[in-house]
This record gives sequence, structure tokens and C-alpha cells, in this order.
Amino acid sequence: MDSFKFPSVHHLAAIQKEGLRIWDACDEEEVISRPFLLMETADAPGMTTLNGLVGHHGFHGCRLYCPMKGRHKDGKPHYYPVMQRPHNYTVPGSSHPDVDPESLEQPSEELYDTNLKILLASQNETDYKEQRRKTGIVKPSLFSGLDRKHRLGIPGLFPGDIMHSASLNWTDLVLSLFRGTMRCEVPDKKSSWDWAVLTGDVWKKHGQAVADATPYLPGSFDRLLEIQPVV
Repeated sequence: MDSFKFPSVHHLAAIQKEGLRIWDACDEEEVISRPFLLMETADAPGMTTLNGLVGHHGFHGCRLYCPMKGRHKDGKPHYYPVMQRPHNYTVPGSSHPDVDPESLEQPSEELYDTNLKILLASQNETDYKEQRRKTGIVKPSLFSGLDRKHRLGIPGLFPGDIMHSASLNWTDLVLSLFRGTMRCEVPDKKSSWDWAVLTGDVWKKHGQAVADATPYLPGSFDRLLEIQPVV
């Protein structure tokens, strides 16, 4: 991704430094513009290629670079942003107390810069991996090469993005919970999931209600799916 973005970032850096000559037809004069980079955004997986952070599966996985620590299952490397410590949970490195979201400090450019220096001072591969886990940084962002006068600081340059929240992420999770199709691991049992109510005839009736409503959906919803009626 860096090699893909480099030409455009290099071009932006050049016109920020030398200025972009623009003819002002109203005042009939030439003006010099130096573009300011306000933000760079992407979905969660794509953002790691822009900001150089570990991503949402890391120990420090907050894409805004807040100090929220993740937790992982015993023997599994995948971290989750779990605020409350699970019952009977003693996984080394993940057994920190419950997290109060209102007590989390705001991300800061100063903290990022300090941690980046720590990462870059790693002595070897083992040290690098340890500092990567502690800081949540994989590498310097390509955008750090731009003049600070012409961009927001890091991590503020990379704001949140909810493009997938409503249509993909949230709906997929909620439906899998209500339908009882989410993966279940021992000692948990799906028979105890009293929230799994969209099953059997209830789910069929729900599907029929959606099918019956399709004639009333606006054309802006694109082509409607061909839903077979429930017999």
C-alpha cells in the first residue's frame, strides 16, 4: 500500500512545499495555494496500511489510538476490545481490571510520537515485537513525511469511519445473535441463549413480513431481491 500511495503523497508534499499556482479570475491575479491535509480514512483493515498501527485485532487495537487494552482467549493471538474482565479469566497479559470507557484518556500526538521513538529504538526482532505489542505501532505512517504545518497530527489525521457499521458489521452480529447461529464454545450452550428468538416459525414469519414490504421500498434501495414466499 505504501508504494501505491507514495506517488500521490509525494506530489502533495511537493505542492505543499513549493505551492500550487492558481489563477484567480475574479481578482485577475495569480495566487499560491498550499493544500492542507485534513484527514485520511478507510475501514478498519484498510486503516492499518495508512496509520501504521497494529489494527483492531492487536493488544492496543483502538484505531483512534486510545489506551484501551484488548483481551484474548487462552492460547489464541486474536485480541478483542472487551472492557469487562470475563468470569474465571486468568489469561496472562489480558487479565487487567474492568475498563471504564469514560476514564480512558484522549489520544494525543505527544503519546504517539513518544511511543514511535520507542518502537524505532528496538535493538532486534524480539525487542521490536515486544515494543510493537506495548505501543500498538507497527511502523511510521507514510503521512508523517508531510510537513506538520500542512496536515493534522497523528493519530488525529486518521478519524473513525462507520461506512460498514450499519450494513455489514452490526447487522451481521445482531442477526447471528438473534438467530443463534453465532459460533458457540464450551462451556457455553446455545440452549441457554434466551435472546435467540428469530428461529423456526418466528424467523419464517419475519422473512414473509420483509417480502411483503418490498413493494413499498423506494427505488433508491437498488434492485430488490427475489424473495420466495413462505408456504
